[in-house]
Amino acid sequence: MLEYWRYPFLPSASEMLEGIDLQSLLDDYFYAEARALAVIRLETSASLGIIDVEGPPTNDETDIVLGYLISRLVLAAADNQALVNYVALSEALRAERFLDSETDENLVKIVNNLGIINVEFRDGKFHLNFIDYVKAASKLREGNWKLANRGVSKGIVSLERSILIRLMREVIRQHLEELPEAPSEIKEQFEGTLDDLKSSISKTFTERIGGLNHVVNERQAEAMKELGRFDLSKAPPCFNLNLIDLQAGVNLPHPSRFFITTFLSSLNQDSESVMRLFATAPDFKESFTRYQVEHISGKTSGTQYSAPKCDTLVSTGVCPGPNTLCRLIKHPLSYYRVMAESEKSSAIRTERILLATLNKDEYPSKLLEENTERIGGFDFSYPSNVVERKATAAINENECSKITVKISYFRGNVYSVDLPNEERKAWITKASFNLKKGNNEFECIPLTDWKLALSIEEAFRKSKDIDLIVKPYEINFGDNDVRKLFLAVDLVEAS
Repeated sequence: MLEYWRYPFLPSASEMLEGIDLQSLLDDYFYAEARALAVIRLETSASLGIIDVEGPPTNDETDIVLGYLISRLVLAAADNQALVNYVALSEALRAERFLDSETDENLVKIVNNLGIINVEFRDGKFHLNFIDYVKAASKLREGNWKLANRGVSKGIVSLERSILIRLMREVIRQHLEELPEAPSEIKEQFEGTLDDLKSSISKTFTERIGGLNHVVNERQAEAMKELGRFDLSKAPPCFNLNLIDLQAGVNLPHPSRFFITTFLSSLNQDSESVMRLFATAPDFKESFTRYQVEHISGKTSGTQYSAPKCDTLVSTGVCPGPNTLCRLIKHPLSYYRVMAESEKSSAIRTERILLATLNKDEYPSKLLEENTERIGGFDFSYPSNVVERKATAAINENECSKITVKISYFRGNVYSVDLPNEERKAWITKASFNLKKGNNEFECIPLTDWKLALSIEEAFRKSKDIDLIVKPYEINFGDNDVRKLFLAVDLVEAS
């Protein structure tokens, strides 16, 4: 018999939800203990990297499982991927500890119950199809995890018990990182939209969600406080996710450590600060780490190593999977530079946005001058008391408005134009998109600010409403083609 309090993420554990409605789960005094366990589960994961929830007899098995399901609901409402990653790793480490104590027979049952890979036990080893193995080990980057180093016989990979358990830690982590917006077993029992579901959860756990987000921010800031002017919000996913693993006590493989060191060194971070980032690693040795960091940064070798290109990060397993901006650039330092676009002066930003909007093969000097004179330069500031309007009304105003819309179209691309009197091009990474409300569609001025563009792209991908601060501008495209377009100034964060 499976002990679901140990593995509450197993699909069959959701049987404990039978007959329980969402409102009771969130409000009923009978489930107060489950809600408390959910909070403990999340708070200890976010702050300590562990799950401090004791099993029976201290806590009832049903309360533990329901607490896990409630924690998933809270994660869906929080909508914070860094928090999801912290929790996923903590859950996986907890499961790994319990898997190690199981009999071989139970280990097979648990692995197969999860439904991601399928194993058999015979002749003292665990056997699985090589396709399952490749899928499970895809993000385990050390060389000994490569299929070629495992041995394959007739399409079957054979593993020692300890190797299977370590593999399952990774399987569980990846599975929980790809967290759906809400558990299907909950959605099936809830009448209403996904937004209604999230709203119900947010009302119950408003303070807790705010506290969790604060802990995550503090945890990230603590790791980065030694890095001077380095801005974590501009860093690419490959850096952020490896940093999260490092903070959570994961032993990073050499390619990941090399990348973190070269990336930060390229941004003029001193070797001492970089070295301190690795102090949370379980195998940390100061003398060895110092030698590696100072050698890579050029302090002792005389040669500063360059940060690897994106294709190298993909081939070595450092890249966790690209976002929209990643697909448009070829180097992680380019990502950081593009994300710093909003720090340019208003005049430069205006020119670059107009170039992106006009999309001319040759530098459109007259059109740039005419549009700059017409609009006076884009104003990226706005008052705190922005009026909320319908999009149809906002397009006719001369000031900023707050509007709630859907993104009907989104596309990122790189645009270049030859600069006059210079032997170089202006390269612009831009995001083009349209807004829609009801039957009305609104064209927008392309964005070069990808901090905002990535949030807009996420709303498009998830087909969810988004609250934006916008201001309309008339743009002359030439040949008497004058159009009024929205400039997206900012995103209104959910309270």
